[in-house]
Amino acid sequence: MSFWLYMYISTLEMAFAFSLLHFKKHPLHLKIFSSFLGITLITEICANFLLNVFHLKSNFPVYNIFMLIEYPLLAYYFKLIISSKTTKKIINLFLCLFPIFWFLTTAYIFGLNGWNSYVIMSGDLFIICISARYLYELFTSDNLIDFKRFPEFWIAAALIFYSCCELPITGILNYLAYHNTSLNNILQVLNIIMYATFIYAFLCRRMTNTTRSSYL
Repeated sequence: MSFWLYMYISTLEMAFAFSLLHFKKHPLHLKIFSSFLGITLITEICANFLLNVFHLKSNFPVYNIFMLIEYPLLAYYFKLIISSKTTKKIINLFLCLFPIFWFLTTAYIFGLNGWNSYVIMSGDLFIICISARYLYELFTSDNLIDFKRFPEFWIAAALIFYSCCELPITGILNYLAYHNTSLNNILQVLNIIMYATFIYAFLCRRMTNTTRSSYL
């Protein structure tokens, strides 16, 4: 296992662990996001350490199946926190159409053993759009928001950053991304930055709860 992959999986493990702190007190959307982190961790363990157990020659099938879960779960997370009714309807449409799109492109174009660049490109574009929409709502809100202690802000910012960087690598340049070591390392670094931001998001929520408790 490469150094950067080790660092990435370690950061992911920490992000999931911190998301479990005071899990019962989390609002539903953060429980959904914590579950997403857990599923991501299981996926990475399977994709990087258990291929022989599943008799797989590559980790493409693991990641292709994961994408079917990943993007709808993130879409549902944003549906719970976005105020715009129009955006919620768009998310509902995405939740209905995305599994169909995944099945058609997997069954008739790439196969489960091929890297489904169409799915990851469409998924990343959608995450960029709804993340940007949510950040717009925050920036234009009449409520006073302390962004330093607002976990949803950091989660959205991390997702839009990672998706914008990932899109040209694993989408348009997907072949190079999986056959070029330097590009793989770039992906791992991007993952580390994103999941480190998720760690801060859950830590700042805990700090906010601790601060509130001290005044009670």
